Amino acid sequence: MEWLIFSFLTLWLLISVFGTLFLKNPVHVILAFLSVILAVAGMFLHLGAELLAGLQLVIYAVAIIVFYVLVITTIPWEKVKRFEGIYKREALISLPFLLISFGAISYMVLNGSFYTSKGVPTENNIISVGKSLFTNYLFPFEVASVILLVAMIGAIILGRKED
Repeated sequence: MEWLIFSFLTLWLLISVFGTLFLKNPVHVILAFLSVILAVAGMFLHLGAELLAGLQLVIYAVAIIVFYVLVITTIPWEKVKRFEGIYKREALISLPFLLISFGAISYMVLNGSFYTSKGVPTENNIISVGKSLFTNYLFPFEVASVILLVAMIGAIILGRKED
């Protein structure tokens, strides 16, 4: 039964990812990306990481999707239309990197040994993630917050109407 649930979530995720990559309408892309986020949250729930599933939904599904909708509504589409079709060259340039990454990940999956749990953790999932986040990873967490703030300010500046 677990493989059936995992297979369903994986198929849902793959269809959503391809929708995010290949759909032309920006609103449809955002909806496909929201579907990706929901599928990943479902995978986290399936793995027993309830906190990560909740954070996935709260941070990405709410905050980032609202941010993308804000960006789409503020960008003048006349500017975007000028750059249409330029991404074919970038796709060809990125193809070798994609193939090398896929090969490395495939090798690790096929030949690697994975961590197996020795038992049920004694600490609550939320407590252990909170301790880890606010002790060992406090600085990277704050840096990520600053990067998101700068990206939001940059998107607002780029989306302004020119006088």
